[in-house]
Amino acid sequence: MPALMTASSPQDFADDARSSFAEAGELHAHLLTAQRISGLGSWEMDCGSGQLVCSPQMMHVFGWHNGIPVTFQTLREATHPDDAELVNAWLSFTEDGWPQHDRCRFRIRTPQGKTRHLRGRMCVTKTDGRRPTEILGTIQDITEQVLIERSLSEQAEKYRGMFEHAIWGIFQTTSDGHYISANPALARIYGYESPAAMLASLTDIGRQLYVDHTRRHAFIELMQRDGVLSGFESQVYRRDGEVIWISESCREVRAADGALLYYEGTVEDISVRKKAEADLSTAKLQAEAASRAKSTFLANMSHELRTPLNAVLGFSEVLKEELFGTLGDSRYLDYAQDIYSSGRHLLAVINDILDLTKIEAGHLKLDVQSVDIDNILRTCERLVLDSAEKADIRLSIQKLGDDVTLPADPVRLKQVLLNLLSNAIKFTPAGESVRVTTSLGEDGMFQFHIIDTGIGMRDEDIEKALQPFQQIDNSLARQYEGTGLGLTLTKLLVELHGGRLSLKSEIGIGTHVTVCFPVESDRAKDLAG
Repeated sequence: MPALMTASSPQDFADDARSSFAEAGELHAHLLTAQRISGLGSWEMDCGSGQLVCSPQMMHVFGWHNGIPVTFQTLREATHPDDAELVNAWLSFTEDGWPQHDRCRFRIRTPQGKTRHLRGRMCVTKTDGRRPTEILGTIQDITEQVLIERSLSEQAEKYRGMFEHAIWGIFQTTSDGHYISANPALARIYGYESPAAMLASLTDIGRQLYVDHTRRHAFIELMQRDGVLSGFESQVYRRDGEVIWISESCREVRAADGALLYYEGTVEDISVRKKAEADLSTAKLQAEAASRAKSTFLANMSHELRTPLNAVLGFSEVLKEELFGTLGDSRYLDYAQDIYSSGRHLLAVINDILDLTKIEAGHLKLDVQSVDIDNILRTCERLVLDSAEKADIRLSIQKLGDDVTLPADPVRLKQVLLNLLSNAIKFTPAGESVRVTTSLGEDGMFQFHIIDTGIGMRDEDIEKALQPFQQIDNSLARQYEGTGLGLTLTKLLVELHGGRLSLKSEIGIGTHVTVCFPVESDRAKDLAG
């Protein structure tokens, strides 16, 4: 006998209904959560009754409280005045009840005074295929998106302005030598009226642009090796055929997977700088040639002058010593003495000039020996003592006593000390003093100190005093004899030994000159070589 089918009980129907309602409620809750997260509200309108129903998220977007009656007019009133026409057009319907537009972007003002940017969309459902029965719509708050878009647009505009108005050329190229983009400055550098004209004309950078076609290969090799380069200088052709100098800086741009996309960088026209460098180099060569010619001329002239001057000195000495008999009138002796003294002074000047030109030409060699310092100081004292006494100058030179030696050229060391002592005596008034002391500096250099209580000089005049043929004051040139070579030559001789000369002075107080000489034996060997 077949089994009887048993009908579901009322309890089963109730359980199924509760389950369905629970699922629907759960789905509704998920929908509301999704709307809140996306800022997307929804609405629906029954075309028969005209009733408009809004979701909680749409009420939140507009800033409306629950219970407020919402109509299209309410929505229009919330619209920003500048966007009223857009919203009116969106909410307009044809005679058949169909919307004229399915989407709209507009702004609203909430009751709380905030401005929000919204995106609205709608669609229509129909039953008989001719008239709509229900209109469904969404409202999404896109305020944050609009602000981001605006920020990105402003940044893009800023960088576009930098690109368009930069004074340097900016480019993007492929690795095989084709331009992708260029700014107006680069077009101007290369002589084109626009970037488009340049990109259309320059299709092979290596072949068309560089004067030396190997420069593009060198450019690529550096980029492949380092991925970046700076100050890559080359000669290139402008559109009119003129050759100019450019400096390029560039970097690689790669995709996330490391694939090379393109090169981008800048170009600067350095033609003016390169011309200045070339002119400077030419001027330097010309100046060096002129300096060598001057030194050669002065050296030759010095030799030419010394030959007849030796004869003048020799014969004037014969006359003043009356080696071949008396001259008779005593005035002849005075004249002979004047000739001899003037000749000696002229010879000293010529010797200074000759030494100076030798040093400048690098021809003066030192004969470095182990020099007894005490002995050299005693010799210098004897040579200047007479002139100091005649000038009524108190001369004091330190006596070392111990056997102290210094690696130096004895002739040039004596020349240095005599020059400084003679200067000190010449510029020190009668009744004042000149003294010489020695010390060992903290750096191990041996120091000579020549200190006078003479007329002194200003700080700003010290540098001038160390220049050749310079007098600090023209009045001094008339009051004190001299060519202005003494200090210059002295400084050069000290530096030739590997030493240094420093000078401190004060007007009316005096001058303190310090000369330092190295004492290391290795240095002495270098100087001797």
